Amino acid sequence: MLGKTAAAGSWVRRIGLLNDYVRIPYANGSSFASQFLYREFTARGQHVTVVGPNDPNAGPSELPRNHICLPSLPLRNHPGVQVALPTRSGLSQVVDRRFDVVIAQTCNALLELGAWLRAKHGVPFLSVNTVHMPSVYNVLLPDRLNSSRLVNKVFADGIIPMIERATADAYNAGDGLIVLSEALRTYWRDRGVTVPIHVIPRAVEPKIFDVDSDEDPFPHIARRGARLLCVCRHTREKGVRRLLEIFARWIAPAVPEATLTLVGDGPDHDAFRDAAVELGVADRVFFPGELPVTSIPAWYRHADLFVYTSLSETYGQVVSEAQWCGLPVVALADGMGVCQQVQDGINGVLVDTAQEDELVNWRFGSEAVALLRNRGRRRALAVGAERVAKERCLPERCVTRYYEAMDSARRHCKATARKPTGRRPESILARWTALHFTVAGLGCIRPPAVVNRHGRRQPAWEAFEQAPERESSTSIVVPTSATTGPTGGQRSGADEEEAQVGA
Repeated sequence: MLGKTAAAGSWVRRIGLLNDYVRIPYANGSSFASQFLYREFTARGQHVTVVGPNDPNAGPSELPRNHICLPSLPLRNHPGVQVALPTRSGLSQVVDRRFDVVIAQTCNALLELGAWLRAKHGVPFLSVNTVHMPSVYNVLLPDRLNSSRLVNKVFADGIIPMIERATADAYNAGDGLIVLSEALRTYWRDRGVTVPIHVIPRAVEPKIFDVDSDEDPFPHIARRGARLLCVCRHTREKGVRRLLEIFARWIAPAVPEATLTLVGDGPDHDAFRDAAVELGVADRVFFPGELPVTSIPAWYRHADLFVYTSLSETYGQVVSEAQWCGLPVVALADGMGVCQQVQDGINGVLVDTAQEDELVNWRFGSEAVALLRNRGRRRALAVGAERVAKERCLPERCVTRYYEAMDSARRHCKATARKPTGRRPESILARWTALHFTVAGLGCIRPPAVVNRHGRRQPAWEAFEQAPERESSTSIVVPTSATTGPTGGQRSGADEEEAQVGA
């Protein structure tokens, strides 16, 4: 892989990777994707710098070797989440890196940094859509407001369309948008995105998911042949409550030995545990908590069926991971990322959601029961799952498409740089600041949640890296009165070794 830089993107030497987290405090699909890109681009000879909000709790071993931490504000209801702010010194540090291209894998106003670099310094700018906003806004709302029809109507009819228009404007201030499924290309075209849109499914990292494990992680009372598994963030929009109801009503009575294991953590973890008790299945539903991504393949390989009821996925990386490990999937047809991955009858089962919820739930449960009872069909779907995933999710294919998108962004930037966009650099920074102060304020509406109660660490950015020498190894934390924390400095070999052991 080293020394095989593709012809596409051969002009790229310095990449700025904007990410919502520089320290990754809990399992997060978009940040794992950023870690993948960081390692793959570095292995091909590019100098990659991660730019994001400063986290006052970050230790040196949790940060990428090359990074810039911008001043930040905490999102109070999600401990560990910070939102970045623009300052003169922070922007200066970013400009000094002289990026050839910027890729923004962020769902917040950090996008505006890429737009500012393009407007002010002519840097080609690509955005990656990582969130389906109509499905996730309610994570900010306390239970009382979330259950209000009026509040949800205000969001659905007014606030969400406004946010989507603003997001489309931010995407159009760049040189291309990367989406993870064909359906989302149409979705964003319909919402006014005019820049080139590239469909690039996420890769699965073989260094993690090709590792076999003879150690069975399931509780001993979870019988082989009847193990249902779901891996996800424990938040409302993932549909975990619905999955519990389907299991309790349609699966558990039909298959007495069936169990459901819910790997993950999040703001609604305790509510889901309470729901298992309320539904009378607490003795058959297991909550091992959040685990390092390196531990997840063993769960996939020792499970019998992956079940997924989320309708909020721009992609749903866990579906690809499960399939890569030869685990068939039963999922709801979301019209977005999951539908991109599950081919009904080939690598899993897609349940149509066009009917009433009760009928959909019955169908989902019936499909899961039928597969638990039919080992031969499960095995056939498992073979199809692994084959299709390893065709779709190869790292080389993903990275090649990123290089092609960078080439497209460069051409777009040259062709349109002199055309007025209506967005002055100063207004971009003002909007960025206003949005993130607003987000930080909204984070005070809902009480702080426990998002990783066991404190299990995810792998470091360079955990699987075998890279050539960089231009430099630098860590920069922009000092302001708004942020405290590590002062940066070059990471030592001991730090890297500690990161790998801790992961």
